[in-house]
Amino acid sequence: MIPTRGWQLGIVTWVSRVVVAEFVPSGSTASVLHQWCEVFAEGQRHLSGTAPTATALMEMIEAEDGSVDVWRWIARDGGTDEVLGIAQARRNSAEPDLAEFRMYVTPHALRRGVGRALAELAEVDIAGFGVRRIRVTALVGSSAEHFLGSFDGHRVLLRLANQVQHLSPPTAHSARPGYRIVSWRNRTPDELVHSFSEALNRLLDAPGAELQMPERNWGADEVRSWEQKMTGGSQVLLVCCAVDDSVGEVAAATVVTVDEHDSTHASQHDTVVLPQHRGHGLARWVKEQQASVLAAEFPSLRRIYTTVNAENHPMLTVNRSLGYQTVAERILVEIRRVESASHKPR
Repeated sequence: MIPTRGWQLGIVTWVSRVVVAEFVPSGSTASVLHQWCEVFAEGQRHLSGTAPTATALMEMIEAEDGSVDVWRWIARDGGTDEVLGIAQARRNSAEPDLAEFRMYVTPHALRRGVGRALAELAEVDIAGFGVRRIRVTALVGSSAEHFLGSFDGHRVLLRLANQVQHLSPPTAHSARPGYRIVSWRNRTPDELVHSFSEALNRLLDAPGAELQMPERNWGADEVRSWEQKMTGGSQVLLVCCAVDDSVGEVAAATVVTVDEHDSTHASQHDTVVLPQHRGHGLARWVKEQQASVLAAEFPSLRRIYTTVNAENHPMLTVNRSLGYQTVAERILVEIRRVESASHKPR
């Protein structure tokens, strides 16, 4: 418990306090879990432009609750019990000493020591689980960027562009000789699952991708597991592919999710073209066709959000041709635990 701000009422001085603790969803009330999810969703939306709704996030957490590789924390006002901030760490499946870390503080609780208290507790806890490195993103120019820069052992790995495309009325169907468009919801057709897994494996060809996802050598089983994860809660997975007519295999693909609770926007996750099919404009084609599919299936959808590595110039060029605009920039920061010196903010 830490004192954060004081004020006087008559001759009595009152000090509000922040209580930070590990947060276990299964041991929480539905009301507190919903508050935790609201803070997470709003923080993620501010950071990247889009996020699951609090209700959808609750459903996803309840489905995975009990995972030994996810840890969560909560900061609450000691007087009112209001949730002021949250944090989450998720272990990297390929590098056990690395975790993805997210921490969000409500706007009115900023500069009250909430983030510092959450970070200090999380640091102690995850060190006990064998985590020595965390990766976290922050908006360029934000107080979070300054906060991360104050840690010993930090380094900036990537600069990322937050982009948005405002959907316009679908254009006439375009074609690419030798290819056809195939799209689906949630589950990959059995006849395409193997070649689609090969496409997902090639996502690591993109600049900086190895810093954002573990090395993979997927087959059909891994795709099925990925589909289950991507469709957690109220998420709808939509995939649009260019299929090579000569062999009936996926040549390029783009992946989007839409929250059924809020279908006004979509999240663009991955776009990939297999090496032997590059240079034919397939990346632009599948993204263009995906936008038409989204407009038809979700009439209320107005925007598509995505994040692109600032060094991925080919994808930035494709997005620019489709009307995407960069609305913010983020940095991906890694903080390594320094055993021989203080790891706290300077």
